[in-house]
Amino acid sequence: MSVGLDIGSTQIRCVRRRDERLMGRAVQALFTPLPDAPEYRALLEAGRIPFAVCEGALTIVGDNAAEYSLLFHVRPQRLMPQGRLPVNDPVARQSLAALVDALLGEPDQPGEMCGVTLPGGESFQSLATSSELEFFSRLIRLRGFAPQVISAGLSVVLAELSRHSFSGLGLSFGAATSELVVAHRGVELAMCSVPQGGDWLDEQIAKEFGDTLLDDVGEPILDLPKAASRRRSFEGFLNAPTSNAERFLASLHRDLLYALIRSATFTLAGLPRALEIPQPLPMVVTGGVARIGGFEGLLRQAIELARFPLSISEIRFANTHDFTVARGSLISAQLESDVRNTHAA
Repeated sequence: MSVGLDIGSTQIRCVRRRDERLMGRAVQALFTPLPDAPEYRALLEAGRIPFAVCEGALTIVGDNAAEYSLLFHVRPQRLMPQGRLPVNDPVARQSLAALVDALLGEPDQPGEMCGVTLPGGESFQSLATSSELEFFSRLIRLRGFAPQVISAGLSVVLAELSRHSFSGLGLSFGAATSELVVAHRGVELAMCSVPQGGDWLDEQIAKEFGDTLLDDVGEPILDLPKAASRRRSFEGFLNAPTSNAERFLASLHRDLLYALIRSATFTLAGLPRALEIPQPLPMVVTGGVARIGGFEGLLRQAIELARFPLSISEIRFANTHDFTVARGSLISAQLESDVRNTHAA
């Protein structure tokens, strides 16, 4: 059986099929390093908190890092800040490896396909220059799987547009990047991404409203969790703001959407093959950033303002759960497995 793996900058999700049922697991991409001192070991062991020893540090990873860090008066750290793999942080790398190993488990047979998405958009299109791609591909192979890297946008199309023969537009709004893909019959014809997503929104919100806290040495830093809470608790409509705070949130989301749609418009201008596919096309949107009232209205405005060259038949949202991208990656892996089995026969 195949597996779908969605490696994000805030969460890592895995989907596989067992006995005709889809089984999904997710873990937060966090870690908390603690000094390897007897008192810390005693507290961890007394609380039965799982930990690992990495580079002379006691490390709590995943959901446990989020749950137990405050007991030690420290804040959990992101394993992939801005969606990038830390270059000189062996603890973070080992923690990532442990989380991926735990989610993947063992393949049913050697060489089982693993469809995987990475948080970086177009930066992962160049296989020769992506250290993240090399790192995760090696991890997946070590577990006995064959990695198949696809874009998050194509995963959205595969997960949601089977009735349209896997043809249409997939938009994925993540924490580190936002991505748009045009696909025809399951083949990616165009992909565009911008390095803006939920993290960028929260940074701007924190700056605007003065959301700060003190770091471990007493220096003020942006309180991004508080800013994220402001964004997620918004109850109005972005396309009809009624206060200065709502107008600021609307302007941020408008800038993000226009940046993505405008960039895609320029990309498509150089790809006549993508412009010649049958239209109008359905558009599917996923990601936590899009879970806010009035988002569709701003998206339609961005499409019109940027003079987007493709005709859109409908816009719908795949936001009922967080496994859309992972499920699309699983479908891609299953399709690839079917092709390989057919050729082998």
